[in-house]
Amino acid sequence: MNWAVVMTGGRGTRFWPESRARRPKPFLKLLGNKSLLEVTVNRLSGLFPPSRILIVLQDSLIKDGRRLLPRIPKKNFLGEPVGRNTAPCCVYAASQIARRDPEAKLVFLPADQLVQPASLFLKTLRTGFDLVDEKPVLIGIQPDSPHTGYGYLEVGRKEKLNGLWSFRVKRFREKPSLPEARRFLKSGNFFWNGGIFIWRLDAFRRAIQDHFPRLSAAFRKLEQTSLNRLALARLYRSLPSISIDYAVMERMKNVHCLLAPFELKDLGGWEGISKLWSQDRAKNRFHGNVLLVKSTGNIVKSNRRLVALVGADNLVVVDTEDALLVCHRTQAEEIREVVKELEKRKPQKYL
Repeated sequence: MNWAVVMTGGRGTRFWPESRARRPKPFLKLLGNKSLLEVTVNRLSGLFPPSRILIVLQDSLIKDGRRLLPRIPKKNFLGEPVGRNTAPCCVYAASQIARRDPEAKLVFLPADQLVQPASLFLKTLRTGFDLVDEKPVLIGIQPDSPHTGYGYLEVGRKEKLNGLWSFRVKRFREKPSLPEARRFLKSGNFFWNGGIFIWRLDAFRRAIQDHFPRLSAAFRKLEQTSLNRLALARLYRSLPSISIDYAVMERMKNVHCLLAPFELKDLGGWEGISKLWSQDRAKNRFHGNVLLVKSTGNIVKSNRRLVALVGADNLVVVDTEDALLVCHRTQAEEIREVVKELEKRKPQKYL
């Protein structure tokens, strides 16, 4: 059977001051009256019943996750005692699916993407499940700009399957410099890595064994034993913090890539989410109670209070009940540095 694993890891520090430890990015309502996590799971409902959707999240957030997603069985919420990036997350989820369905196929996907339309997204997943064999299937996104914040896939031979283009991945390319990104865009042989992976369970297990045996031992232990919270915490703390890309994907050959026929946006920070907000003639993007006078190119969000800008250009301004962020738009990627500084000072109310 086909399974979906929704990965909610990561605090989303670029969304500070809205994103906090107790309210990480997947729990934020940035697209209306539903959280990113709810939107992601609702999108999957056309292909997966609730019994075959697993949610991997921080252990301390399980109650909040169950409250948001009451149709997902309680046993399908997997709590990570500490964050260890996507490779341990995938191993944990796959080990639990292996206990229930050894012949499963599974898709790993993040909970913080905007995908539309859902119908083409589900068609792509169905095609990926048909295509997947010993090698995984990745979802590639056609780039429309020389973005330096995404990983890239260099692709080669292609064929058409179910009306979609399938490519062989020649190699993974890390987040490039701007000149490199411009070259990638011009060549036409590079896609953005969409961060969505489809695997056959048995092939995933073998890939972990072949390319990262340290995680393979954890897979076996998690699959064979129902660990209590203390034992799980000890195991997790012994694991490296590494992405599934670095641990496995980039070490494999002839990985498949399906070019997405749908729109996918990585909602990595205020710059990304602002593209979904209203925009005025002065290219200000805003959400909430905002007044802009003689100001251009700003990103402004207010939850309650009126936020007014006069003669201000290219700023990011986010107002919450207990914290106000103001930074230059070109420094939006550095918002996470505020969180790092707060962690040093330890004012927990702002974290």
